[in-house]
Amino acid sequence: MTAHLPHFGQADSLLSIDLDAITHNWCTLDRLSAPETETAAVVKADGYGLGAPLIAPPLAAAGCRTFFVMSLAEAMTLRAALAEAGFADCRIFTLSGIHPGQEDDYAAHNITPVINNLEQFQRLATIGSKTGSPLAAALHVDTGMSRLGFDRDEVAWLRKAYDGGSDTTQAVAPCLLMSHLSASEDLDDVASSRQLADFTALRGSLPQIPASLANSGGSFLGAPYHFDMTRPGIALYGLHPAGADMTGAQPDQALALQPAVTWQARILQQRRAEAGDRVGYNGTHVMTRESRIATVGVGYADGYPRSLGNRAKVDIGGQSAPVVGRVSMDSITVDVTDIDQAVVDEAGFATLLGDSYPLAEMARDAGTIGYEILTQLGQRPKRRFKGGQKSQSGA
Repeated sequence: MTAHLPHFGQADSLLSIDLDAITHNWCTLDRLSAPETETAAVVKADGYGLGAPLIAPPLAAAGCRTFFVMSLAEAMTLRAALAEAGFADCRIFTLSGIHPGQEDDYAAHNITPVINNLEQFQRLATIGSKTGSPLAAALHVDTGMSRLGFDRDEVAWLRKAYDGGSDTTQAVAPCLLMSHLSASEDLDDVASSRQLADFTALRGSLPQIPASLANSGGSFLGAPYHFDMTRPGIALYGLHPAGADMTGAQPDQALALQPAVTWQARILQQRRAEAGDRVGYNGTHVMTRESRIATVGVGYADGYPRSLGNRAKVDIGGQSAPVVGRVSMDSITVDVTDIDQAVVDEAGFATLLGDSYPLAEMARDAGTIGYEILTQLGQRPKRRFKGGQKSQSGA
């Protein structure tokens, strides 16, 4: 083993997660909006697969006071992590709403639901009426996603109810009015401007409630989209939401973000192959010359996309090498013929994801988006967290 080989420990691949980079990205996004606009952090799906309990406390230390997750289970885990780190006062919202039987846990753990429909709203109002204490909630209105959120009829009901000051509205205390942009990364799509117009009109009917529309892409779209709070997600982790299809000012915006993840894996074996030899399952790559093949210890069981076979590249000793053949459950095969044998021997590992092959490029080659790459990372790679208050490792 070479002296500079990453400390893989008992694993064959290593994910290095830079907490300082994530904090830097939050600060960068926070500076895009006015001082009076709050910048929250979306850490759902376990911090986009990177570890929300370790990501959130450094963000809180940097000034983030509001976090969004998807479910109550995620919120309870995050609440414990923030409280242990001394940030028990941070707000946590759940995007999936509150469901029957969850009310006690929401209250016990000081978690705020995002209400997505009239049924949830009325159920909360009934509880608030019985207790005599209005229950805090965010109101999510659909402005074009046709996914979660109050639909047109329910929005009309909300407007009428709040205009009339009904008993139902007195039992729920809205602390946020929000919607979600469907195509904020696509500068040619008119959906964002349409959603902005619809949300602005609705906000005018409920001016007393703080408003939030911008996700990562919306944060980059400028002040009209910022309202009282922005809610960046993927950009926190170093990926511009436009991915590899950036236009206009987006490349410069992407340069302001720091990549948060590096992925490395052991070279398990090297072998020679003759012209005509087939590589991997079903021989989808055929050697056209005498070659050297390195087998690298990562596969689709680790979260390395199977679609990257015969498409991706890795970095070995500062030089690029193509992935050849199909991605296996536990390994990939790389053509290292054009890299000096001594360089490969000295390296001992390949960098799968990093400066020379960034997340946007990997996602493009895999035919997907960076969000999916991150959230599909497996549990088998060792994880090393750098920065924050302290560095930590875990298998």
